[in-house]
Amino acid sequence: MRFVPEIRLWLVLSACTLVLLAGCGTSGEEIVDEIVTEEKIPFEERLKACIQPEALKELGLDPKLSVWLTSLYDSLDFKPIWVNEHELNKKGLKLDSSLNHSIWFGIPRSRIRFNDKKEDRIVVKEVFCTVRSALMLHDLNYGMIVDSTKKFGEQRLIDRIKFDSLLNLPDSIGIDQFFLRQGPSDTNYRFLADHLYQYVQKYPLNEKTFDIKPMKEDSVGAIPKSRQSLFFKGYINDSLCEEKEFMQALKTFQIDNGLKPDGKIGKFTSKALNESTLNKVYRAALALDKYRTQVKYPSKYIFVNLPEYILRYYVRDSLKSIHRVVIGTEVNQTPQLKSKVHQIMVFPYWNVPYSISSKEILPAVRYNTGYLKKNNYKIYRKDVEVDPYKVNWKKIKKDAFPYKVVQQPGPKNSLGIIKFEFHNKYSVYIHDTPSKGFFNSDVRSFSHGCMRCENPVDLGRMILTNDSLRRKANPMIADSLDTLLGRAQNFPIRLLDPIPVFVEYRSVCADKDKLVFYVDIYGRDEEYLKAFR
Repeated sequence: MRFVPEIRLWLVLSACTLVLLAGCGTSGEEIVDEIVTEEKIPFEERLKACIQPEALKELGLDPKLSVWLTSLYDSLDFKPIWVNEHELNKKGLKLDSSLNHSIWFGIPRSRIRFNDKKEDRIVVKEVFCTVRSALMLHDLNYGMIVDSTKKFGEQRLIDRIKFDSLLNLPDSIGIDQFFLRQGPSDTNYRFLADHLYQYVQKYPLNEKTFDIKPMKEDSVGAIPKSRQSLFFKGYINDSLCEEKEFMQALKTFQIDNGLKPDGKIGKFTSKALNESTLNKVYRAALALDKYRTQVKYPSKYIFVNLPEYILRYYVRDSLKSIHRVVIGTEVNQTPQLKSKVHQIMVFPYWNVPYSISSKEILPAVRYNTGYLKKNNYKIYRKDVEVDPYKVNWKKIKKDAFPYKVVQQPGPKNSLGIIKFEFHNKYSVYIHDTPSKGFFNSDVRSFSHGCMRCENPVDLGRMILTNDSLRRKANPMIADSLDTLLGRAQNFPIRLLDPIPVFVEYRSVCADKDKLVFYVDIYGRDEEYLKAFR
């Protein structure tokens, strides 16, 4: 493809120079090469040529960037920002360093890298610094992953107002700090961005992975391999360190990965040790990007983060209640969803899903018909109750189970004594559970898909305390809930103002004090991370 640049050489070059450059046998790339490398041509004219659409295309950039670049440099009389005649200036060197470490801010370097072979030319360096920083600023503020495709979206330049704030950055603020200030004002985002930046300064960023099995599977190799992993991850300075130092490092690592600091190499500790540091940082970058692209939450909502196993209830941006939750197993995964809690059900019935009644309850009843009565189950056929002792259970096949199983209200009900209902196509909800022991686990993945909530009555009280519509409070106050629970009867409490509920998946989180890399329990980050790599 041919390219004839429209430049006017006011000083040194005569008109015949352009004729030579645009000679019949010269390709567009060769012309660009000669223009941007010809030192006799004033820098301003070389820059004008370099940001023309065809020149940008030859440099591996989108020709559409020409309009933005021309507008910018025209306002600067085509004077350079980041370079002098021969090399990057002081400001350019700082910017280039920050851009080369873009992952520190949650942007993979591949997202803003171009044709390295051409970057040794000073005019190209100028253009690349401008374009890379403008693209990165857009990603930092508006996100880069398209959730529906799990891939990077189109690259765009930031608006001129935000870019000018980079150009006018005072010397008292470093470029790294400037990039860290970008993005949502959300407190959780700010904590995560700051802690990720600190983490990559502290620990070596490498792609080294390991094949460590839990102690129960490999009692001989688990410990020495774990030492190697902690050494490469920067938690110990010597893989042959003393036992006490190793154990302390292992416990610190477990805390950093949301695991119980017991110093034992179990299933999830080995999984965390096997993962490369770079992959963990990519997961943190993905979590940051989800904050950048999320819709603004309402003033009152429930937020459940699955890998964190935590439910939070906010009212007017204030955290009113926080609860540990148990989520679905890797086989029965809890879905991500958006809905509204419209009703609190006291002492709920449990309509057992067919998949559970046919695969789990049927075998138990075949062995002992009394299983149903013991667990307070009733069976129905076309809404007519059936006497389980009159059924020949040996003839019932699991792929043709004809009964609806309903567990009656009570303390032994699988939903516990309270349930929070919201419409969704997955038939999941938030509820109590009689199996309280699961809340003591660090990785709480045990349910059939619903979210079991610790201390759910406290959540119910707080919801009712804050439930009002047009200044009219719900007559069912917190004390009313206690009264209903004392009666031990099924009773629905409708909310005047249904509460938006967001069930999301962010495997890396941070608070004021620490950064935590939770186990990617469902492997849902993996599809996104293909784009990062």
